[in-house]
Amino acid sequence: MNKRWSIIEVEDKVVNKLKRELKIDTVFCRLLVQRGITTGEEANKFLNPTLDELHDPFLMKDMDLAVERLGKAISDKEKILIFGDYDVDGTTSTAMLHTFLKPLNKNIDYYIPNRYTEGYGLSTEAIEYAAKKGCTLMMVVDCGIKANELVAKAGKKGIDIIICDHHLPDTELPKAVAVLDPKREDCEYPFKELCGCGVTYKLIEGYALRNDIPLEKVHELLDYVAVATACDIVSMTGENRVLTRFGLEKLNNNPRISLEALMETSRRKAPLAVSDVVFGFGPIINAPGRLAEGREAVDLLIETDKEKALEIAAKLREHNMERKQLERDMAEQAERMVRMEPEIPMCLVLHRQEWSKGVLGIVASRMVERFNRPALLLAEAADGRYVGSARSLGGFDIHQAIKGSADLLDNFGGHKYAAGVTITSDKIEAFREKMNEIVKETIKPDQITPSTIINSALRLKDITPEFWETLCKFAPFGPQNMRPVFMTKTIRETGFAKVVGENHLSLSMRQGRSETKYGIAFGQAKHIDKIRTKPFAACYVLEENNFAGKKTVRMNVKEIHVAK
Repeated sequence: MNKRWSIIEVEDKVVNKLKRELKIDTVFCRLLVQRGITTGEEANKFLNPTLDELHDPFLMKDMDLAVERLGKAISDKEKILIFGDYDVDGTTSTAMLHTFLKPLNKNIDYYIPNRYTEGYGLSTEAIEYAAKKGCTLMMVVDCGIKANELVAKAGKKGIDIIICDHHLPDTELPKAVAVLDPKREDCEYPFKELCGCGVTYKLIEGYALRNDIPLEKVHELLDYVAVATACDIVSMTGENRVLTRFGLEKLNNNPRISLEALMETSRRKAPLAVSDVVFGFGPIINAPGRLAEGREAVDLLIETDKEKALEIAAKLREHNMERKQLERDMAEQAERMVRMEPEIPMCLVLHRQEWSKGVLGIVASRMVERFNRPALLLAEAADGRYVGSARSLGGFDIHQAIKGSADLLDNFGGHKYAAGVTITSDKIEAFREKMNEIVKETIKPDQITPSTIINSALRLKDITPEFWETLCKFAPFGPQNMRPVFMTKTIRETGFAKVVGENHLSLSMRQGRSETKYGIAFGQAKHIDKIRTKPFAACYVLEENNFAGKKTVRMNVKEIHVAK
């Protein structure tokens, strides 16, 4: 069945006004207005961002305290332990902070928890490790915002803690020396959607400003921030977009050894886009934390010897291959469980004792894609409780829904599109029922109706090198600034369409007297006979294709509607 296509409506008056000011194609004006940009000044700032737009780090609550305490630790040569989460955001935050601090203080160590034996976030084992090593300061990155008891425990052992987090806090914050989190209610930092690495970067920036370190030196760390921001799937707007834009520039023009090794291992070539980082780097960096020791990811990210970096990257790639098989097996099991239901629930809450905790989130995302429902998968943890990962869809706030079931949970956290929970097995069924009630009451019909949102209609003749050059200024793409989806009707196949791979369609197309345009439609070989005899409509995104050293603009066709 064809999905419904919906074009985003905008006011023609606003579009035309912007067109007069900017003197650019109407299509781009539509795209700008869809992003809430309605004046020439806003548009120029969006299309031509600069690092000068970054906010003063000292607007963040507790930044002065964090910089002061870190400065004391550096000047007194204290032993510092960096504690980071085991995902991409946490490991890049750890690597970036280690890279910055190591030349200033040799007494730097890092700790990534074991997902299976320690669970998520700051752990007792890490505090014991810090005490044993004589550390007097712990830098907790990409987690810690709810670690009230453990922060207090560290304090009793003489260990100060600085938290750099971006997750939603509870009413009471941990009693740390400094808690950096733009989502604190009392924090007036203008941009709230930084990832953990972004918050950590602001701390480094603040330290540099107070200690006369040139910001150009700090900007060299932006490739770390770009990788974390892309892979953590945070809003690609405001400061995130600026940080990622210039981080990708660093990555493409002068990559550090570790990221260059990742490029080779993932078989990705410059120029890299956000999608290359998410699908090329992300799974490899995440793999050791999902299956083995997350510390291996940091080992890679800080490595400065090319041969060693390639060796570690190859090992991480092997972990990723193992992860893929686990993911496939779990996805098949989860789908069978849903299919056995009399009707598909409004919220998929699935659990099996033996599932791997390391891939719960990935498989939850697969269930969202397959059934167009919020999904939460649970597996048994080492302590006998169950831990779970939730993923959402279409603007639905899964964190808020889980909050409504908090009375059944031991713990939960996260944000609008992704969250984690801990629960005892005897409460899973009640939790499933309550989540379904909440989702039924709060989700909007258009959020679960299969549909494709189109940004603009486009004629094939309009796809020119100049058009592509301007479109590239809208990058980097990500949540709230997605790659534009275009629609073209009355397309004719020129006679050269063919099936490639197992189920993909290589396309050669014209509309009227336009030049021939080329495209790829993954997984859509079923259309080949119909498009040879009938006109069709396509919705697609545009991308650069680099084949045999020749760069062309290609249509990546997402869906085809054949005329009846």
